[in-house]
Amino acid sequence: MHAFTRQQLHALSLAFYEAHAAGFDASRIELPWPGWERLDAVLPKDRFRILDIGCGNGRLAAYLQGRGRVFDYVGTDASEALLEAGRERLTSGLEAAGCTAEWIQQDFLASETPGEALPPGPFDAVALMGVLHHVPGAETRRALLQAASAQLAGGGVLAFTTWQFGNRPRFKKRRVRWENVGPVLGAPIDLKTLEEGDALLRFGDDPNAPPRYCHQVSEPEFESWPAALELNSVARFQSDGAAGDLNRYWILRAK
Repeated sequence: MHAFTRQQLHALSLAFYEAHAAGFDASRIELPWPGWERLDAVLPKDRFRILDIGCGNGRLAAYLQGRGRVFDYVGTDASEALLEAGRERLTSGLEAAGCTAEWIQQDFLASETPGEALPPGPFDAVALMGVLHHVPGAETRRALLQAASAQLAGGGVLAFTTWQFGNRPRFKKRRVRWENVGPVLGAPIDLKTLEEGDALLRFGDDPNAPPRYCHQVSEPEFESWPAALELNSVARFQSDGAAGDLNRYWILRAK
C-alpha cells in the first residue's frame, strides 16, 4: 500500500476515536470477549507481565482482574481519552488486587517502522485485541506483529484477533463510500492503492456518524503470520459475537 494512503487511512481512525472516545468507552465497559477465556488458560499461573497494544479503555485488564489474576499491566493506545477512562476506572482496583498498571499514550503506527517505540520487554504476554483491523497495509500489519513478538520473554505468548465483519448484513448497512471522506481528509483517497478487504464503517447506526477505517484480513495473510514471526502455534479458533465467530484468534508462543 502507498505510504500516503496508509497515512490517510490512519488519520481517519485517529479522528474517529478523538471524536467518539466517550461513546466507544461507554459501549465497552462491561463487554469481555468470550475468546479471552482461552487466552487466560495459557497465561502463567503466577504473576506475569502483559503488554496490551491498542488497549483502549483497558477492558482486557478488567477481565483478567475479574478472573483473580495478579499481573503487571502495560497498556498503550493512541487515544488519550480512552486511556484516561481506563486509568480512572481500573487503576485503584488493580492496585488493590496486587497488580500494577501503566497507561502509555502512543501512536504505534506513527513511525515508518510500525511498533518501533513499543514499551520495552520482556513481557510474558503481548495482546492485540481488536487492533489489526485498524492497521492499513499488509506490510504494516506484519511489521507491527513482528515488533510485538520481539517484546516477548522466552516462552511468552502473543495473542491477536482479526475482526470478521466481511459480508455480514449488520455491517454492510454501516458501510460508507470512499468518495465521502475526501473533503474530510483534504484529498481524495486513491482507490487503486486500497487492498481487498479495506472498508469504511460507521460506528453504530447513525447515518451521519463519521466513519472509521477497517480491514478484514484475508485467509492467506492470516496463515502467513506464524512463519514470519517464528513463533509456535498454541491455539487458533473463532469466538465472540452472537454466532461465536466474529473474531478469529491466534495464540502463539515464543521458543
